[in-house]
Amino acid sequence: MSAALEIHGLEAGYGRTPVLLGIDLVVKDGVTAILGPSGCGKTTLLRTVAGFVAPSAGTVSVAGSEVVSGRRSVPARLRGLGYVPQDGALFPHLDVAANIAFGLTAAERGGSYGRTDRVAEMLELVELPSALAQRYPHELSGGQQQRVALARALAPRPTLVLLDEPFSSLDASLREDTGRAVVRALRAAGAAALLVTHDQGEALSLADQVAVMMGGAFLQVAPPATVYLSPAEPRVASFLGHASLVDGYVEGDAEARCALGIVPLRMTCEPGAVRLAVRAEQIQIRPHSADRADGAPAEVVDISFYGHDATVRVRLDSGEQLSARTPATSVPTPGDRVRVGVVGDVVAFRDDAAPRP
Repeated sequence: MSAALEIHGLEAGYGRTPVLLGIDLVVKDGVTAILGPSGCGKTTLLRTVAGFVAPSAGTVSVAGSEVVSGRRSVPARLRGLGYVPQDGALFPHLDVAANIAFGLTAAERGGSYGRTDRVAEMLELVELPSALAQRYPHELSGGQQQRVALARALAPRPTLVLLDEPFSSLDASLREDTGRAVVRALRAAGAAALLVTHDQGEALSLADQVAVMMGGAFLQVAPPATVYLSPAEPRVASFLGHASLVDGYVEGDAEARCALGIVPLRMTCEPGAVRLAVRAEQIQIRPHSADRADGAPAEVVDISFYGHDATVRVRLDSGEQLSARTPATSVPTPGDRVRVGVVGDVVAFRDDAAPRP
């Protein structure tokens, strides 16, 4: 069975400004999230696959059919793709039923009865009541509009659906509920999806595969747990989960010495200088006292309070700054002297240029 999407050596840009630098990606099924900071090329990649941006090199195949080969491209309307833009882009003068049926051919509509049947099927698929069929977009909530946009994209039965940050305009609780409903609908329809997002929680919770993108190239493509727990390089670790990078030195094969003390390694590593990726949830902040020697001494720099927990930035006496995540019930005050320890093992990256502690 052919993959839903195959991309090899894809290059694209605007004028003389390159954006995509030889992209390779395979989406067999499920949801693949393209995750990266603003300006890294995520939307350009999606628009190139959709046929809205002409590439300068590379190939793109959808369900085994080549739609891009170098500068030769199949027109966007003939690629058999579903597309959900950031704002949904529903037609304001059409009701929900007409919006959903818009992409169907006359044969697919099968007359008014066939259209009504397909619209009802799509509304059920995206978990919306059939009573909404006669409403207009301005009469819907933001989450309902996004589900209707997905129903319109799925109605022609595409192999692949492209989603360009479709939940970014929704509030936090609605965003999560809508995201999960969209994924359920995609899986029920048997369609694969390419989801562009800069929200790490969204990518990790909704996707089957995460492609971390920076500077027009992928740094790592793997399942969410692998990308988070076993980042391929320091930039992935620092971006995904905001891990703190600490200079260290491996002296055995299972632990390293750094400003935080001796820390265990997730994987064995040859002796030498390393960069250690320490996640915020691994860092424990303990009260500082004269008779307590566990942990490295530090000073609290600032605090971001979120209600359920807080992110505390501390400066070690060695000068390095780290971010820790602590329960809301044990938040220190800026300027407090504390001790900092590490819970669990950490990921080490070879760095022969790092100084020996």
